[in-house]
Amino acid sequence: MSNNKKYWTSLEEFNNRDSFQDAITNEFNGENNALSAFADEKLSKANTGRRDFLKFMGFSVAAATLAACEAPVVKSIPYVVKPEDLTPGIANFYASTYYDGMDYANVLVKHVKAALFSSKEIKRMA
Repeated sequence: MSNNKKYWTSLEEFNNRDSFQDAITNEFNGENNALSAFADEKLSKANTGRRDFLKFMGFSVAAATLAACEAPVVKSIPYVVKPEDLTPGIANFYASTYYDGMDYANVLVKHVKAALFSSKEIKRMA
């Protein structure tokens, strides 16, 4: 059993009209290619080779990657006096709500506090 199905992209192709046949024959003519849209005298006179282009692109990608990977340094200071209601490593549970734009939902939040605060948090608490 052979699979000889034919699919059409438009009614013109199905009806085999002359306008469709003309469009097919002139679809990839040499006059309207993608490079002619970017044709420029300066571009045609440029002598930058593929190797120089790849060097420049490699440097640009490496510089962007290194700039994006820099993380801020956060200094942590341990408790001097431990709060009574906080035990590091023991979870605190509390009820809250969640709103997603249309509905509200009740949620039970589990919050585990570590023994360290950042210096910014200590300044905010003081």
